[in-house]
Amino acid sequence: RIILVRHGPSSHVASPRWIDAAGVSRWREAYDAAGILPHRDPPDALIALTARAGCVVTSDLPRATASAERIAAGRGARVTPLLRETPLEVPRWVPARWPLGVWGVCIYLHWLMRELRGEIAAPAELERAAQAVALLDDAAREATPVVAVTHGAFRRLLAMRLVATGWTAEPRVGGFRNWSWWPFRRTA
Repeated sequence: RIILVRHGPSSHVASPRWIDAAGVSRWREAYDAAGILPHRDPPDALIALTARAGCVVTSDLPRATASAERIAAGRGARVTPLLRETPLEVPRWVPARWPLGVWGVCIYLHWLMRELRGEIAAPAELERAAQAVALLDDAAREATPVVAVTHGAFRRLLAMRLVATGWTAEPRVGGFRNWSWWPFRRTA
């Protein structure tokens, strides 16, 4: 089994100011440098699931490594940049300054439009997802289950690649929220 976990909630505080596209990029850099909120604990079921894991793998971004530490109770995790978030394009068709929430909606709509055209991610990101799935698949051959702490958008790419390579998705727990997990089982 492979379980894809979305990291805990970031400790980065959203900017209350109106920002332009360059400001969104600066905000994203700060978000990537931040850990997770100390008072938002993972669900007990996720901690118990991780305690039975044969291997824990995590993105190298601070919010993911801090999440892995929180759910793995000091066991240690294999850290890899392969599980980093996929950078969603900041749409340049938004010419004005807007609150971060409006930018978030525009970024999501831009991504959705690309997905509807069959372009869910850049070729390099799809290749990175393939490499990450190969790493997880190899780890699952040695010890199971594998718990992989990653990010929201990249987890979707991983899930698609797992299914394409013969893994079966099981019911998701927590949807797309922080601390949610998506289990997969190798198809016989």
